[in-house]
Amino acid sequence: MMSPEGVGLRLATGDHVLRATPRAASVPTVWLLGSSDFSARLAASRGLPYVFAHHFSGRGTAEALALYRSQYQPSKAHPEPRTFLTVNAVVAPTAEEARRLALPNVRSMVALRTGQPLAAQLLVEEAEAVAVPAAHEELGSEMLRRWVVGTPDDAAAQVRELAATFGVDEVMVHPVAGATRGTPADRAPAREETLRLLAAALAG
Repeated sequence: MMSPEGVGLRLATGDHVLRATPRAASVPTVWLLGSSDFSARLAASRGLPYVFAHHFSGRGTAEALALYRSQYQPSKAHPEPRTFLTVNAVVAPTAEEARRLALPNVRSMVALRTGQPLAAQLLVEEAEAVAVPAAHEELGSEMLRRWVVGTPDDAAAQVRELAATFGVDEVMVHPVAGATRGTPADRAPAREETLRLLAAALAG
C-alpha cells in the first residue's frame, strides 16, 4: 500500500485498487514503532528503521534496540539500521512548575497501569487535589524519573543523555504538560511552551 502503484483488493464485484490520491509520486519512509522484543525482531527482519516507544514505560529500551541492531537484515532502502526513541516531556521555567504540569498525565498513566477506570485527563489543579494510594506512589515517581521533566537546560541535557545512552539517531519528544483551570479547550499552551523552551535550549 506504500507504493505508487497501490494494492489490489479482490471483492465479489471484482478487483478494487487502493492507491494514494490524487497521484503518489514517491514512497514515504516507513518506520516500525514497537515496545517489545517482537517488534524489534520484526523491524530487523524486514530491514526497516525502528522506533522504540520509550514513552510507554521506559523499560526494555536498551534490550530491544540491541536486539534490533544485532539481528538487522540490510534492505535496499536501508542498508544500515536506523533508530529513534520517543519520550514524554514537560518543560517549564522552573523544575517545580514542570513537575506540577506533569501531574495530570502521571495520574492518567497510573490509572491505566493499575486497571482503574479511564476518564478525561484532569486539570493540573484537579490532579493536585487527588489523593494517590500509597501503593501507587512509587509507580508515579518511577514514571517521572523516565520522563524529561524540568527546566529548559535540564531537559535539553536529559534529551542529549538519552540519545547518547541508547545510541539513537533521533529522539522524538512527546509533550504531555497538563492544562490549568481557564485554559481554552482548543489549545494546549503548556505543551506548546514545552516544545518552544526545549527547542531553544537545544539550539543554544
